[in-house]
Amino acid sequence: MLRLILVAFTIVVFVYTTNATELVTSDTIIEVKALPKRKKPYPYQPVVLKTSPTALFAGGIFPLTSEYRLTIEMASSRTQSEQLSISLIQKNIFFYLFERTQGTSTNRTFKVSGWRLQYAHKFYLVNRNHYAPYGFYVAPLVSYTNAQVSYGLSRYYSQTYWDFNHFNLDLTIGVQMGKVNRLTLEIYAGAGYKKNTVYYHSNTFKVTPFDTSDFGEFYNSNVHLLFGINIGWSK
Repeated sequence: MLRLILVAFTIVVFVYTTNATELVTSDTIIEVKALPKRKKPYPYQPVVLKTSPTALFAGGIFPLTSEYRLTIEMASSRTQSEQLSISLIQKNIFFYLFERTQGTSTNRTFKVSGWRLQYAHKFYLVNRNHYAPYGFYVAPLVSYTNAQVSYGLSRYYSQTYWDFNHFNLDLTIGVQMGKVNRLTLEIYAGAGYKKNTVYYHSNTFKVTPFDTSDFGEFYNSNVHLLFGINIGWSK
């Protein structure tokens, strides 16, 4: 009788441990992981190439010169951009047309050559649905202009000229509109500091500071005002 009890107890223990092992081994723990958040696609921010019709009529050394300007603007973040402008400075087209129509003597014509370099860092005032380089902005702008002006071809060929040097540091506000067939339109205005200096180069290779008092108080003051329009193409 005792033997039967021991055999039965052994069978019960064996069956119980076998079922428990199968339960443990067959139990699968599913780890639930949070799905990664989908990142909002970063908006495409084009490169903008533009030029200024206002600089063509009155640029650089007003009113003597016209400015043939090429500007490139590239976004550096969602709300900011970098803008660089390079200009070729020539005689104002109105002077050129006047001299052609009036048959002005070569000893009374202007000869102008020069360049201008400008840089602006733009801060665009945008919301979550907009981004640079479109919309309203504020921007510090630094500019340097150098132009050589001769009066009469004889002075031009003998290297006698006025050397104009203009340095500007401005704060500008503006708006840039675009996206219609990739065309852009920009209107801006600003004010800041300027320093204008002029040197006279004579045919004896002597360079002397030129008295600019006859150019007026505004030319000689340190107050600078600007206004301009740019038209361009976004790529």
